[in-house]
Amino acid sequence: MDTDAAGRFLYLLQVANASFPTGAFNHSCGFETWIDRGEITGAADLEATCHDWLDYALAPGDAAIVAQARRAADAGEDEDLVALDQLAAAIKLSREAREASDKTGQALLNALRDIFDLAGFATYRRAVAEGRCEGHYPVIFGAAAAELGVAEEQAVLAYLQSSLANIVAVAARLIPLGQVEAQRIVRRSWPRLIAATERARGMDREAIGTTMADLDLASMQHERLHTRLCMS
Repeated sequence: MDTDAAGRFLYLLQVANASFPTGAFNHSCGFETWIDRGEITGAADLEATCHDWLDYALAPGDAAIVAQARRAADAGEDEDLVALDQLAAAIKLSREAREASDKTGQALLNALRDIFDLAGFATYRRAVAEGRCEGHYPVIFGAAAAELGVAEEQAVLAYLQSSLANIVAVAARLIPLGQVEAQRIVRRSWPRLIAATERARGMDREAIGTTMADLDLASMQHERLHTRLCMS
């Protein structure tokens, strides 16, 4: 067995798992608003909405930033990571979305240091510490993938699959939905995940940004719900 390749695979399995300590399980990315309003009531609604989310929010947004961050870190361009971090903040129009990305990013950065002893991209880390940028999740995910030698395609696909699995798990608790039914949504989304990966990797920097205004509004309205279980 190629132990280096196995190590990279095991790293992705561990970091992309819902139990990894980033707090992603506590964020609905605005989906809780739709569920509260009765716009998502079951598996079919959830699956269709998740596919729109992949196509119009994740692929042209955070997933594209993962790909760009993987390239920047691989080239040792830490200042480019700072610029990408600022871009990640700019494309999130709601306060809760920015805070969710920032909080999970900071948690990921700390976990990578404490669990994997990762100490690369020092200039970018310093910029986060100094407040020049915030430390957003997709930037750190991509930069860490470069440090560990994870291929760009695998990093982006793992990011997308993890994001989808997390949002389905969160929504399943809110609807509620059975575990088997929830996992079927993830399994049926494999072709969508692969297509989203290719789209994200092919995005020009200038074109990065979400095109799902309804979700931006739902995220903004989330903090005003009468009752809520998720942080975003």
